[in-house]
Formats: sequence, C-alpha cells, structure tokens
Amino acid sequence: MNQRPFEPVDLPRVVEIYTAAVRSLGAPYYSPEQLAAWAPANPDINRWRERLATVQTIVAESKGTLTGFTAFRPDGYIDLLFTHPSFARSGVATGLCRHVESALFGAGLTRIFTHASLAGRPFFDRQGFEVETEETVEIRGLHLRRFVMHKLLPQVRCDTPE
Repeated sequence: MNQRPFEPVDLPRVVEIYTAAVRSLGAPYYSPEQLAAWAPANPDINRWRERLATVQTIVAESKGTLTGFTAFRPDGYIDLLFTHPSFARSGVATGLCRHVESALFGAGLTRIFTHASLAGRPFFDRQGFEVETEETVEIRGLHLRRFVMHKLLPQVRCDTPE
C-alpha cells in the first residue's frame, strides 16, 4: 500500500470512496435517509474542493487504485478518514491513521482528535482513541449520532537513539 499527498486529479475518486464508505459501512448504524443526507447521490464537487483546500489530505493506493484517504489539520483534528468498502479491514485506514499521528507528532503535537461516526468509533477505539462525549449533529435536516474522540500522543519518540 502506497501513501502520497492528495492531488487535484484524485478528487473524483476521493468523493467516490467517501460516498461508498458512508453508504455501505454506515448502513448498519444509520437509516437510509440519514445516509443519503450524509453522502448525497450528487455530491457538490466545488464544496469538496473548498473543504480539501483547508486540510492536508493523504491518499492510499494499491496498484494505481485509490483505496482510502484521510484529511487533517495542523491543530491535530482528523477531519476525514475513509476506506473504500472493497478495501475495508485490510489495513488501509490503520496505515493512514499512523501517517497522521506521525506527521502531527513530528509537528510537536501531543493530542489528536476527531468526530467519529457510529461506524467509525470501533476503529478509533482500536487505535487508542478515547470518547470525550457523544453528540448529535444535524445534516441536511436529519440528526446523526457521533462521538468526539481524542488520543494522546507519546511524549517521547520511541525511535530516538539514546
């Protein structure tokens, strides 16, 4: 699995991954109406372009196919972390999460945080995140449950020579 910075040409595939992941992996947790509000059938590409312009985005690819992506801010917020359902539970999200942790730790941060969906919470639990609170967010007139979660990064690098 290769990871690299997002390029504008990746945008259609990133939106496709997001939509497929929300609608497939979120299906056991949210109603069809909630999923449609969260990931509309006709996404606003300009809105996506604007959103990704404000974050650092990394994509994962395998044999030339994008398999997942993450987007994060310099303050430690993981805004997006999605894997295409065809590559779910294959290490894509874990690799992307480790990339974010490493980059933010290298920038001197000691804490990272995110808003995790009901579907995403088990993943973030396995990565060592802790729930701060549960909340409800309104998206296109519908209410969806999610969790504010954080993880403390180590104070000392494990790979630092003594």
